[in-house]
Amino acid sequence: MNFLQVNDNWKVRESDGFERRLDFPHDELIFRQRDYSAGGNENGYYRSEKLVARRSVDFPRAYKLWLEIEGARAVADVYVGADCVATVTNPAKCLIDVTKYAGTTQTVALSFLSFDRSAGYTGLGLSGGIRLLWASDSLYIDPDGVFVTTEDDGSRALLSVYADITNDGDKARSFALSAQTLNARMRRVGKRMRKFKIRAHTTKRVTVPLKMMRRFEWSLSDAYLYTLTLALTSGELETDNACVSFGIRKCEITSEGFEFGNRPTALNGAVVSHDNGIIGCSSPLSAETRKARVLKDSGFNVVRFVGVPTENALVALDRAGLMCITDIFDGLEQPKAAGDGHLWFERDFERIIEASVKTLRKHPCVIGYGLGDCPPESYGRGKGAALGKKIAELIRSFDDTRFIVASAKETVPTREEMLRLGVRAERIHSAEKSEGGMLSLSREKSMFRDLTADWFAAGDVSGYAFLYPRYLNDVPLSENKVLGIASRPDKAFDAISECKRSGVLGEFVSPAIDSLGGGAAGDGYGGERLRSDADIDLTLARKSRSFYREICMGRKNKSAIVVIDPDVENDEGAPKASWYWPRHLGRPVTVKVYTGGDVVALYLDGKLVGRKLAGKINKYVATFRINYYPGKLEAVSFRKGSEFCRTSLESVSSPKALRLECDNKNIILSESNMKFVEIAVTDKEGRKVPRAQRSVEVTVTGEGELFALGNADPYLTLPASVKTIPVYEGRALMAVKATGEGKIVVKATGEGLLSAKITLKAKP
Repeated sequence: MNFLQVNDNWKVRESDGFERRLDFPHDELIFRQRDYSAGGNENGYYRSEKLVARRSVDFPRAYKLWLEIEGARAVADVYVGADCVATVTNPAKCLIDVTKYAGTTQTVALSFLSFDRSAGYTGLGLSGGIRLLWASDSLYIDPDGVFVTTEDDGSRALLSVYADITNDGDKARSFALSAQTLNARMRRVGKRMRKFKIRAHTTKRVTVPLKMMRRFEWSLSDAYLYTLTLALTSGELETDNACVSFGIRKCEITSEGFEFGNRPTALNGAVVSHDNGIIGCSSPLSAETRKARVLKDSGFNVVRFVGVPTENALVALDRAGLMCITDIFDGLEQPKAAGDGHLWFERDFERIIEASVKTLRKHPCVIGYGLGDCPPESYGRGKGAALGKKIAELIRSFDDTRFIVASAKETVPTREEMLRLGVRAERIHSAEKSEGGMLSLSREKSMFRDLTADWFAAGDVSGYAFLYPRYLNDVPLSENKVLGIASRPDKAFDAISECKRSGVLGEFVSPAIDSLGGGAAGDGYGGERLRSDADIDLTLARKSRSFYREICMGRKNKSAIVVIDPDVENDEGAPKASWYWPRHLGRPVTVKVYTGGDVVALYLDGKLVGRKLAGKINKYVATFRINYYPGKLEAVSFRKGSEFCRTSLESVSSPKALRLECDNKNIILSESNMKFVEIAVTDKEGRKVPRAQRSVEVTVTGEGELFALGNADPYLTLPASVKTIPVYEGRALMAVKATGEGKIVVKATGEGLLSAKITLKAKP
């Protein structure tokens, strides 16, 4: 399949008539001003916004021509010339047939509209991108029509290459399909050709089997990827070709649990939103790679998305060795919020399922699909389980090699639902009079299990959201294996412990990373621009709780020291990895050591200040109450009498300088044109000053520009387009965009601080 990216050089006309350039992927909403005057923060206090982008496109001459839109945020009307050719309502890929414009030059316009009463942060633009796809012959390989399944018999890998072939011509065609596999060094390691015949105006799925004697597996520790190339020939003519990556891996659910590579594996999961912090819902490969690396380093081995992620996100997971489960939908026909996908579900769901599964099935990271994120239908409302079964059947028609998760969370049953289950009317009437009475009555009667039974039967796995107290009782009664698809970040020990005790497949923390959009109205997040209760902050810095979760998940050789902020002593949600409290000199503070050890010895400047028990009996936490004096606080952990781990916190001095940091200084233009650079305030010794309160100004010169600037402050009111920003906990983050090949000089300055400079290099 031929393709051409058309992501660059779009034009947006401002209200004053000025035109500015826009390149996709792009989220415009983060550059707009928030509106805090109205109640509710479902979309992070962004009001309904509109964006119109235009550019001239040369449509190639072709037998068949499509315009592919990936990652539409909110609703997008697509125009070619004066014609509205599609309305896209979901981030899944949308293929628009534009064959009639082949060989012409047209103005393409994308008109986006966001909703302020949405279920979550929507963004405004495309998180993926836009490209042209075309076939030069009536016999072609369908877009996203190729995927590979693998088996391993111990001595060799057995591959099945599937390809959807379409003959749009008026006559039957004979054709040959040649498959070739290349290793990571792009050397051929397998080849096979098969011949077929296809009738006119027909799409046919064909299979080419391949064997590989020497093979490397795609694993969590070594994400080895192969490349598959296909050539479609009819007679002497090559009519089409395709190229995809794949990994050789085996994962399945057995009677014992989840196995990966024939080894029992607990799913240590992270529920991840689609936004990328300071750049919003834009999804360049550099941002997704950075996110995947942080999640992997935090001890997670699987992520869960609600809604299909972009190709860049999936490629990043493939390369990182992270598994993935994706809920195809957030909600179904029954509404979860005023502006969610239920408005277009009936019209679009079959197309969305096809596009989503065809995108996901190509990637070895994908191990399962979800029907929806705990929709009201899970309680039998609306079409209930019948709709779930239909969605599951459609998913399996495109890919039957992965398991399907049907998920639900506890909801207060209605009076009618209780009556249907045989509860007496007088008991219901009595329960309605007391706060929480209806929920208590439903638990007494085990109504969750009764109301969700048919819904869970539609999937292979029952997904429990925020329901770890039910595991021990429900798992023995469930026909499916149970998976904890969501648990609160502050309940790590309890949720993971119950998961291990009861034989649940795994547990997902929700959310794992702070995300834009705050929380639902009335849930305690009023006024915040983001949901800030996760293990990792918006700039992808790990919070102290992240290290605690890693210990709970099984990495016992870790430890971390945190101090409960003495200014909010009663707030257990405010631990800080800082030993710098000058306002509390000589006064008692609470120190906690997260550790997998049995006993912790705490030292201040080498002097023992106490020993405390930790271990599982104390939920892997040793708590000390000591007086604050500056110096070096060191915790030494012991297991069975022997030291096995130590960690420390050191007091810092006053802010002295700025430091710029990034993973490497190269920007590869062919993959992504963006680099993330962290700004840190340091003292004279080069140590980060977490309580610094300074503003920094950023300038970018050379072949690049400052794209976005932000921090992890939940109450930040500035748009991402600013050039000056206050640091939050001593840090800020910038996204630098390359505009061409060459050097990019980034400089940060702050009042009373030594400036910092870093040189990046953009390469082809």
